[in-house]
Amino acid sequence: MVEYRNARKSKKAIKKAFADLLFEKNDISKITVKEIVDRADISKSTFYSHYQDIYSVSEEFEDEIISLLNGLLEDYLKSHTLNYPNYIRKLISLLKENENLYKKIFASDLPIKFIDNLKDKCTEVISKDIHINFLSKDENRKKAEIDFITNGTIHLFVDYFKGKIPQTLDEIGDGIVNVINRMCNLN
Repeated sequence: MVEYRNARKSKKAIKKAFADLLFEKNDISKITVKEIVDRADISKSTFYSHYQDIYSVSEEFEDEIISLLNGLLEDYLKSHTLNYPNYIRKLISLLKENENLYKKIFASDLPIKFIDNLKDKCTEVISKDIHINFLSKDENRKKAEIDFITNGTIHLFVDYFKGKIPQTLDEIGDGIVNVINRMCNLN
């Protein structure tokens, strides 16, 4: 049990060091394992017992986030009240749990896989939301409308994590929910 706790602690230190260095250097190719182990105060062998290289740290970050998003989507789709504003509120709560880490990751150009996956999840939620009644009946037009909503939503989050938006995550979420609710009431 102690070994497991130590492994979790080491991985957490590695990820924090990686995020800090990525924020400082803005380029994963400029980060070395030596810098990570020095910052995390661990040995190289500890690093390599958990990760193959720096890119595997990045992949694990993305995989964890995607796993959380998948869980959120599954919970949403199982609920009897499919509602995009509720999904946004839960997504905001999820993002707030590791807000400082995400700010560091998003300051780089790294999170493309994450952004694409988040777009896919939001698109699926909007497509299945029974309350969003303003979308076109024409499938091609409906897809464009969903892409518009999804891209707007996701890029608000990206801009927030990059420090381009002064509002809090809760304020951004409330804004998204208000716009969607007003759009739903138009029809």
